[in-house]
Amino acid sequence: ANPRTRRVAMEMLSKLSLQGGDSCTFFMLDAAFVRKFSGKNLPFFQELRDKFTADEPLVEVALDYADVVKGTHIETTLAVSHRWMQLDDPDPDGEQLKALKGFLNSPNGKKIERVWIDSACMPQDHPKGSRSAEDAAAFKRMLKEVNRLYLGTTVLILLDLSYVSRFWTQFESWLAMQFAMPDGLKPAVGTKNERHHIVCIQNAAEQSELHERMLIQSWATKTPEQAHAFLSKPDVTVTNQSDKEGQLPKIKALDASVQGAFGDISRSLEDTLVASEAAAARAEAELAAWETENDAKAGEKNRLKVAARQAASAVAAARLAKEEHARAISSSVVPAMMKRAEAALAEDSLSMSDVPELVLQLSGGGDKQKEQAARALGSLAVNSNNNRVAIAEAGGIAPL
Repeated sequence: ANPRTRRVAMEMLSKLSLQGGDSCTFFMLDAAFVRKFSGKNLPFFQELRDKFTADEPLVEVALDYADVVKGTHIETTLAVSHRWMQLDDPDPDGEQLKALKGFLNSPNGKKIERVWIDSACMPQDHPKGSRSAEDAAAFKRMLKEVNRLYLGTTVLILLDLSYVSRFWTQFESWLAMQFAMPDGLKPAVGTKNERHHIVCIQNAAEQSELHERMLIQSWATKTPEQAHAFLSKPDVTVTNQSDKEGQLPKIKALDASVQGAFGDISRSLEDTLVASEAAAARAEAELAAWETENDAKAGEKNRLKVAARQAASAVAAARLAKEEHARAISSSVVPAMMKRAEAALAEDSLSMSDVPELVLQLSGGGDKQKEQAARALGSLAVNSNNNRVAIAEAGGIAPL
């Protein structure tokens, strides 16, 4: 690599190797790059980083356990679970890339913005001994935390006949079929939290329904203890035994990890609400003092009046966030999945009678209200030309 490329690589990798705390930064592929990639199979990470600089295919995403349990990245991020067909080449005939692109271009994959797949998103050691010390350190750190990806994103399982004999692929499948609640992991299959997709490739494609059903039956309802016991058996093979030894203890600790993350989120939401209420009380006191001193009511554009209004909005937002989180938990739904379901339901139930209120929100609501109103009006506008005319007459086109 040239000096500039080397410097950029060092800067990228230093962020990973130096990062502390609960968050881990992963490299991911821009989904748009994958959709239009014309090669037979995806290059390895180092080639993408060093030779595709004009395309900038790699993006960095920090992922902590709060993101995992809230489902922050489920709608926009895809993790691929696949088997390496050869020790030095995961996809020699291009079938995996073909399946991946097919999914990304399908209705289920249209909202995906980022893709994580190990060969293209982690520094590889092919040919053996070619990986630098910096790359090796980044690889080790990401590998240690890779369970977050399969527990906190949408997962595409590329199922071939040998997939079910490998440690990593079965571990990934189990994670993909779980979701997090305050008391630990729960089976996601058959619930609103389901987020895995299976595409059978190679010889498994001949009886795809059978192979899909067997994989789901094997892993959907296993507890962490059952998954640990199964994956510990010697007939579950792995290329590097140290990978298996490093990941097995994490399985038993996953319940505690997600429980801790939910506790952190609850405390953070409560702290935010308390702080916003205190700030609102101070703003109201300052406004009241100004009005008393000046023996007059503050106008809407008065600096203190604006500050008090903004502080009240912050309290409302903090209270709503806390309520939404509690409602998701009480419904046994990942918070982000509940928001997505509610948004879809709201859009489905929209009618043209909602336009005047939506236009008002678009013109004078808060940022979140404006965003939701614009999305709702956009959905109505797509339905027919008459709708577009009615929205324009109501004053909704200019703000859009």
